Amino acid sequence: MYFPRLYPDELTSSLLIRASRHLGIRYDEVVKDLTGSGRRRVHFTNPFALMEIAEATCMTYDDVLANHTLYPYVTAFMTMRRRELIRAGLVETTPQMRSDFDWLAGVPWAHLACRRFCPQCLREDLQQHGESYWHRSHQLPGVYTCTSHRLPLLGTVMPLGWCKPALAGACPADKPGIEISPPLSKHLLDAVASYSKEALEGKLSASLEDVRARVQKVENLGLKCSKGLITHCLSRQLEDFYGSPYLDSVGVTWLNFRTTVEQCPALMVRHGEAITFTTFQHLLLQTFFEHFPARIVRR
Repeated sequence: MYFPRLYPDELTSSLLIRASRHLGIRYDEVVKDLTGSGRRRVHFTNPFALMEIAEATCMTYDDVLANHTLYPYVTAFMTMRRRELIRAGLVETTPQMRSDFDWLAGVPWAHLACRRFCPQCLREDLQQHGESYWHRSHQLPGVYTCTSHRLPLLGTVMPLGWCKPALAGACPADKPGIEISPPLSKHLLDAVASYSKEALEGKLSASLEDVRARVQKVENLGLKCSKGLITHCLSRQLEDFYGSPYLDSVGVTWLNFRTTVEQCPALMVRHGEAITFTTFQHLLLQTFFEHFPARIVRR
């Protein structure tokens, strides 16, 4: 049976939308047929039915997982053991909502957590493929710049998680995009987008050397007290650096720092599996360390 192939950087949820159009059947019917359940829609950013999608598109399971889901991004700073556990769990046809991926869709107050697209990518996709699709790199948390064209992404009225049935089957070209203005400087938005793309492509490595380098960076910035513990100053500096409007709009808080402040450099590489920091929080920390003014902070 004919089934459309995945385009470069396309999310699996986007494939189902295009498949309904290629096959001439309703979106909810494609979802039910592929997942083998009574579902009428799928969560936009969570992996689902990967074995079935791999078979339908003549790809391997790992190719679909690595190149068409947000699994590489979510697990970028996890231990190998944790990555393998998640990978194995996703083999299920209709996995339950997983806490490892739930945060990708944002939180109720994160009003910038909507489906996004690059206008230039849209034009190129229409020219090359004759149709538009959702790029996974455009849906990453806190990413509002296209790393390929250095253009601001346009937003939509469609959330990143569960969407109303009437909107669930929409492609980027169906409706005009909405201009969004994240309350953060362009060079920081570009930096967050660049680091996020590297995490998605598996180009960010986690090692003990990284931890030591960042611990030294914290010392150089004057964010340690005389006892050698990192002070609450780091938490305050992060909030000052990004500003509450941006952090609130993307649904990020630094509560972890207020309870276990001394652990924050190690959190950047997830040495412990109990650590709950998300990839996005790690990348915000990395951006902070790379762009924070090189000066000693007065305590």
